[in-house]
Amino acid sequence: MSSLIYTDHAVQRMEQRKITHDLIIDLLASPDGRIKQTMDKEIIYKKIKNRSDNLIAVVIVGKKEILTVMNFFEIKL
Repeated sequence: MSSLIYTDHAVQRMEQRKITHDLIIDLLASPDGRIKQTMDKEIIYKKIKNRSDNLIAVVIVGKKEILTVMNFFEIKL
């Protein structure tokens, strides 16, 4: 997963939310769930130990481009 590409927006959100590259790698390697948005775009999320957020989520395109990173993510059914 070292070939991940982060948009400027994703990097800004990571800095604001204190989310590291290693945390993103962990999330992608063993997510709690996935929500498909389009053919090649999905939201991948995970509860991370020792964080007060409920869920951390990334929006990823084509399994390599991170568009944004979210915390306090909620699954809406």
